[in-house]
Amino acid sequence: MADDIKIAVYQNGELSVPVKGDGGNEAVLALPLDRLLVKVVKIPAEVENPDVFLTEIFKAFSPYPDEPIHVSYEVVRETETGRIVLAAALPEGSADDIGDALDAAKLNVTRVDSLALGVLRNAWPQVSVSDDSRRLLLMADASVISLFVLDGDCPVVVRALPLECDLKREAMLSLIEAESFAGPAPLAEVLVSGDLDFSAVSDFAPVREIDISTCDPYAGVIERTRDAASFNALPDSWNEFLAETRFKSKFRRFIAGALLIWFAMLGVIIGVPKYYDYKISAQKDISRRHSAQYKKVRARKAQVESVKSASNYNLGALETLRVVAEEVPEGFVFKSWNFNKGDSLKFSGLISDIEYVSGNNMALEFKDTLSDVMLSSVSGNDEDSGTPFFKKVLPPKVSKASKGGVSFSYECSFKEEEEVE
Repeated sequence: MADDIKIAVYQNGELSVPVKGDGGNEAVLALPLDRLLVKVVKIPAEVENPDVFLTEIFKAFSPYPDEPIHVSYEVVRETETGRIVLAAALPEGSADDIGDALDAAKLNVTRVDSLALGVLRNAWPQVSVSDDSRRLLLMADASVISLFVLDGDCPVVVRALPLECDLKREAMLSLIEAESFAGPAPLAEVLVSGDLDFSAVSDFAPVREIDISTCDPYAGVIERTRDAASFNALPDSWNEFLAETRFKSKFRRFIAGALLIWFAMLGVIIGVPKYYDYKISAQKDISRRHSAQYKKVRARKAQVESVKSASNYNLGALETLRVVAEEVPEGFVFKSWNFNKGDSLKFSGLISDIEYVSGNNMALEFKDTLSDVMLSSVSGNDEDSGTPFFKKVLPPKVSKASKGGVSFSYECSFKEEEEVE
């Protein structure tokens, strides 16, 4: 480990400094995935300003869309059509508790990184493969499950899951997201680590357990810190405060040297740092007062946007996938998924180890279940309780599968019959 890098970790509401270093009061902050906004993004070759491109994407799914956000990224793969990058940001509106803990510890943050990526970097010899096979990686720690879908050495999906989640459902959603992002590919294996029951995902692919207990989780963070190509999710205001703090430190050293030469100006020299301390403290007080008012306005606007979003019938692919996934019977395995926003949804799959008659009955029952889903279950509006989520669900096409079981396909329409051309 490098002696000049101090690592601070904020997890489960507590700040710790596992790597002391000798960097004074400056430290690299490692956070769990659930405290960051992280997304794998394709940047087309024709994009001239990747920072603006990524900022617009992150504002679209940030919980604080009206707040300025600093998005940093690292390139994970170059393609003929552009670059695939892993981008991250730390919304300042969700980091007040972290800032308070850092102030109490008198630490200035020079870099914000993901603790899970540091662990993954140090444990990479157990994870890496020589081909581009698709794998699902689940790493559980004391506060969160870090989920990665990897195509070879390239991440295509990165998510943070709560410990008490429906792991099978979330894994299935992540694999469908990976298929939408990088195209279909068979899942070669599921890699797991941590004290958690991973039996729910054993149906997807063979499960292989990796042991990261012998890995130093902070060595990977230090390696990423030394790698200039790694992202740094440090918010802009934190970076500005760091610059001001460094300026004060240099200024005080200058004053200390000047005291030996200009002792007669002692009164003035002592007063300057106190003035800066007063100005910074006053600015913090003003910022806190403005922040409270801003949060109230932002919360009200978020409620209005939430109502507008819920009342929009043309829901997106992930919301439609959630509706279908919540109703899918046990034993159904999806093979294809085709979503046309505002028009139709088509999907197909397989029911294994079942007779044709029983499989046909299950498919018909699932058709009735989808027909009974109301828009109010998504919008939360009682006025939508009589409006079906799908305007029409056609009878499924059911046939015997070549290797046993029953194949099925469904077509659901979002349009009234008279709207369909």
